[in-house]
Amino acid sequence: MKKKLLALGAAAVFALTGLFAAACDNDSQQNTGSDDTQQEQGSDDIQKDPDDGKGDDVKERELRVLREGFTYKIDQTEHTVAYTDSEGKNITLYGNVWAPLKNGKYPAKYPAVILCHGFNGHYTDFPTECQAFAERGYVCYAFDFCGAQADGKSTGRTAADYTPFTMKEDLRAAIADIKTLDNVDGTQIFLFGGSQGGFVTALTAADEDIKDQIAAVAMYFPALNIPEDWHGKPEVTTSPFPGFSISGKYIHSVQDLDPYAVIGNYEKDICIIWGDQDNIVRREFIDRAVEAYGKERVELTVIKGAGHGFVPAVSAEAAKTVLKFMESRTYVVE
Repeated sequence: MKKKLLALGAAAVFALTGLFAAACDNDSQQNTGSDDTQQEQGSDDIQKDPDDGKGDDVKERELRVLREGFTYKIDQTEHTVAYTDSEGKNITLYGNVWAPLKNGKYPAKYPAVILCHGFNGHYTDFPTECQAFAERGYVCYAFDFCGAQADGKSTGRTAADYTPFTMKEDLRAAIADIKTLDNVDGTQIFLFGGSQGGFVTALTAADEDIKDQIAAVAMYFPALNIPEDWHGKPEVTTSPFPGFSISGKYIHSVQDLDPYAVIGNYEKDICIIWGDQDNIVRREFIDRAVEAYGKERVELTVIKGAGHGFVPAVSAEAAKTVLKFMESRTYVVE
């Protein structure tokens, strides 16, 4: 699995073209479970959720609390999602499911996390996060947005037809599919995205008909600057990478969008992790997101020295932060 480290030269290209990097600079190490992985404890400790002002339906549920350091063994399998998009195209999303194992078999239900890669990214971009989340009892699904990279495995759409709004359709289809898996608790679906994937995650979670289905949202350096970067630009195809182009259709779809007028429609909690050396998504865009959501609902972590894309060590720490955020909002399956 290849590394996606963001070099200074690539950053300069992005800055000139108004584009942004693939989601994360993760290491390529995968681990599908080993003999020294801790065995699953017989029953998880649970505690009552404190009165958090979010309604009786939440206050009456019990938080799921796993023993500190406990990890599940996991396995990784291919998974495709087939659907017909709004233009009548037959789309097949390709990705991998990382799932916790219980004595070699899937138990009844787990919460799930759907992971969204960044510009020209792939389903392989978040191995650190998928490993960490699955080991703590989350079914993870990472997939290729269709048409959104030079060499993706999803089919049915080309780069000429892809936009952040086709990505939204892909994500909505993935949510609908993953909710139905036998080992997934469909009432506890978390969304996670990096860069352009964070932008799409934020827009999708705000959809009126879906916002209540999303338990919480976590994002690395969400590229909410995309509309501003493209505003007023000629609607011509541009090629920031060999073999991969941004179409006029893409540019037209976003250049007049105000994402901050949209994203606040999502009313649950948000985790944002951002590096203070990010020259693609500047701090002003993060601050505007916090304001749009409301400071009381956002957990913002600023990593000193990190840029647009995290090296493996930073990814590992960022994943721990996201895990802590999700675990404090994950409930016992009833």
